[in-house]
Amino acid sequence: MDLRENVIETLKNGNPKAFVNEWEPFRMVIDPIFQKVLTAIPGKTVKDPWGVTIFWGENEPGAMPMINDETKVCPDITEWRKYVKAPDIENFEYDWNTVKEEARKIREDGKYVMALMATGLFEQCHYLMGFEDTLVNLLMEPEDMHELIEYIAEYKLIYLKLLIENLKPDVIMFHDDWGAKTNLFMKPDTWREFFKEPYRRIYGYMKEHNIIAMHHADSYCQPIVKDMVDIGIDIWQGVLPENDIQQIKKDTNYKLTLMGGIDASVVDKKDIDEDTVRKEVQRACEAYSEGGMFIPCLTYGGEGSIFPGVNDIIMDEINKLNKKYFPIK
Repeated sequence: MDLRENVIETLKNGNPKAFVNEWEPFRMVIDPIFQKVLTAIPGKTVKDPWGVTIFWGENEPGAMPMINDETKVCPDITEWRKYVKAPDIENFEYDWNTVKEEARKIREDGKYVMALMATGLFEQCHYLMGFEDTLVNLLMEPEDMHELIEYIAEYKLIYLKLLIENLKPDVIMFHDDWGAKTNLFMKPDTWREFFKEPYRRIYGYMKEHNIIAMHHADSYCQPIVKDMVDIGIDIWQGVLPENDIQQIKKDTNYKLTLMGGIDASVVDKKDIDEDTVRKEVQRACEAYSEGGMFIPCLTYGGEGSIFPGVNDIIMDEINKLNKKYFPIK
C-alpha cells in the first residue's frame, strides 16, 4: 500500500497499513495567488493587499496582524464597504507553469499535491478590525457582519475557482482558528449563525471537484465537530489534546479524521529532550489510535517543528510505533 492509498484507508476508516506519519504523504505547493496576497516578510512590517499591517519578528515562527487605532482597516463595521476592498485576484497576472511542474513531480513521487488557503473567514474579520471588534460586532451588528463575511466568502470562492482550474490540487488546507486552547472564541450557536453556511459553500465547492478538504484549527472545537462533518471537512488538522479526541470520533460517527494530538508545548522546546518527545508521541498514539481516524502530528498548520530536530524524532517514533499498532499479519 502506497502513501496515498494509506491516506484513503485512514479517511474512510478502512484498513490502513500504518499511521499516516504527519505530513509525509502531503507536499505543499505555494501557488502564485498565495504569493501575491500573503506578503509577510521575516523581520519586516508590511501591508498586505487587504491593507492589513502585518509584522513578522526576527526568529519568530510566523507573522501576525498588528491592529490598533491607527492601523485598523475597518474602524466601523456599519461602513465596512467604505473601508474593505478585497484584492482583485481575478485580474492579477500569474505564472502557473512553475507550480504545475512542481505538482507533476509531487504526483510522480506518489504524494498528494496540497494547496494552502489562509486566512479563513473568521481570521480575515479580525485581521481587518481586531479580535475585540470582531466578537462584539457579531453580537451588536449582526446584519453588517453577515454581509462582510459573505463578501469575504465570495472572495475565497473566486480564489478556489482559480486555484482548482489552474493547479488542480488533491488536498486544500484552509486555515481558520475558531478557538483558544480550552474554548471556542464564541458560543457554538454564534459560530453556526455566521460561519457554518459560508463554509458549507466553500467546502462543498471542494467536494464537487473531488478535493480532500482539510481544515486547520489548532484550537478547542469539540462543540462544533458534528457541524464540521456536516459542512464537508474530511480532516481536522491541528486538533489539540485538550479536545476529547476519542469522544469526537464517536460523536461524529467516525466520519472526521483527526490530525494532531501531539502536545507541542511538551515537545517543541529549545533544549530537546528526546525521551520526552518520544514519550509524548507514544502517549498520543496509545490514547487516540483505537477506532482509527487519527493521524499523529504536531498541531501546527504546516510541516515541521519550531526547534530543529524535534520533528525528526516525532516521525521516527511514529514509524517505530507502526510495528506495535499495525503488525504484519
